[in-house]
Amino acid sequence: MLIRPIAKRNGVTVTIVAALFIFSSIISLLTISADSDNALYFPLSAGALMIGICLLIVGVVKINDMYYRFSLTKEGLHYFTSRGGFTILWQDIQRIDIPKINDGLALKELPYIGIRLKQREHLINSASLPTLSHMLLEQRALIMLTDPSSSLYGNADNMLYPDVKVTHNYHGLQAMFINRMQYLHNTLGYDIYFPNDDLDRAPAEFVQLLREFKTDCPRSS
Repeated sequence: MLIRPIAKRNGVTVTIVAALFIFSSIISLLTISADSDNALYFPLSAGALMIGICLLIVGVVKINDMYYRFSLTKEGLHYFTSRGGFTILWQDIQRIDIPKINDGLALKELPYIGIRLKQREHLINSASLPTLSHMLLEQRALIMLTDPSSSLYGNADNMLYPDVKVTHNYHGLQAMFINRMQYLHNTLGYDIYFPNDDLDRAPAEFVQLLREFKTDCPRSS
């Protein structure tokens, strides 16, 4: 089963809106005369043009991103990015849910899907180094949610956890990614996180979908 991210579909909408902004602002700039009565419209039109260009860049980036974000098979969950991907085996998954943080006296859902792993080796070994770098950058926002101090945010990738249990020795980006996983495991309860923009449906429905695939896996327990 292939999952097309909702952000991909939004890319077309953003591009169309950007084109309308650019077209209307250019027409406006061409028709504005040098009269003082129209002097206010020039900066407004120029601002609309800049907004349109920015939206166009965002839309093109979204459209050129991977057409599918996930592939769900009997083996596991396969994740794709423009820099590569990785695989999470169903039997390696302990829990799938929406992570939450304390917000006063209530619990607030984060805009992510969280997966708690029994073991991490297959994920790490199947992931390309550019993919790990991409995930480290994407998940820095989660560090700010767990502790908004700038020092933690700046040093998040350098934190060491000597009690991380792996069957191989890891270095460089792989070690940094394991350290990040361990920190988020200790603070939010999950090892890997996928933003809601990567999904094709409501987060609760996607969680249920993954749980059903995991249940149907013959070797999952």
